[in-house]
Amino acid sequence: MKRLPALLLVILLAACAAAPPDNLADVQSQAPDTLFHSPEFGAALHDYLVVQHPEMLAEMTAALRQKQQAAAAAQAKAALAANPDAVFRDPADPVVGNPAGDVSVVEFFDYGCPYCKLAAPNLERLYATDKGVRVVYKEFPILGPVSLFAAKAALAAGRQGKYEAFHNALMADQTIEGKLTEAHVLEIAKTVRLDVERLKQDMNAPEIAAQIAATKALGTKLGVQTTPSLIFADKLMSGAMSYEAMTRTVAAARGRPSTGGNGVRGGIADPAPDRVGGRLPGGGVTNRQAE
Repeated sequence: MKRLPALLLVILLAACAAAPPDNLADVQSQAPDTLFHSPEFGAALHDYLVVQHPEMLAEMTAALRQKQQAAAAAQAKAALAANPDAVFRDPADPVVGNPAGDVSVVEFFDYGCPYCKLAAPNLERLYATDKGVRVVYKEFPILGPVSLFAAKAALAAGRQGKYEAFHNALMADQTIEGKLTEAHVLEIAKTVRLDVERLKQDMNAPEIAAQIAATKALGTKLGVQTTPSLIFADKLMSGAMSYEAMTRTVAAARGRPSTGGNGVRGGIADPAPDRVGGRLPGGGVTNRQAE
């Protein structure tokens, strides 16, 4: 008999144990290569897992989720260690708060993401009240063409010295998910006194397209799948964090080494970060790359 992985042996034994007497001989007599595709094995396995031991399915699902989360965390940690300049010190990225702050927070976000808008005032409050915080914004438009349009407009606003004002105005806008339009983005630009005609020209600059493409590539390396995603040192965290969780995380960061370098600390993840969101029903804030 060909040697089988331990899991398959366990399943085989379970199926044999669960098989009705009439089917047991059929199950036991089949070669392993055909057994796992037989109706008898499927029926026995269904009976064992679904009818007799449904709690095993929940345990298997939880174990799989933990394994996936651990793999994602390891991927992010390795990618952060390999790309500290791209993450923390890309000169093209907008930086708010204290540019020379001792704690750096990096956010991947989308202007169409409601959880990003939920977290935005907490992040604004954080760098407004803690003068040692440096926030790096990563434009990560994953929710479609209008998100991409808004990201380009925000980066173009930086050429008029109004990135932060325009970013905050876009985040404060309460248009429901999927209903933001290009025209509305430009209306918001007018409210912060941007030269809209110049903005539309600057949005088409190849440097802006290249910056967004570089951020998407970096997000892929890091395993960013949802917005908002925030980076603290070697931890990638998804979901909208409360202000209290952010302050605890920053306080902890000041007592730990950082991958930020040059005096900029990245921070560490809060053990109970009080997060919400990260995903919406139907994949509302999952990584659907805009064309």
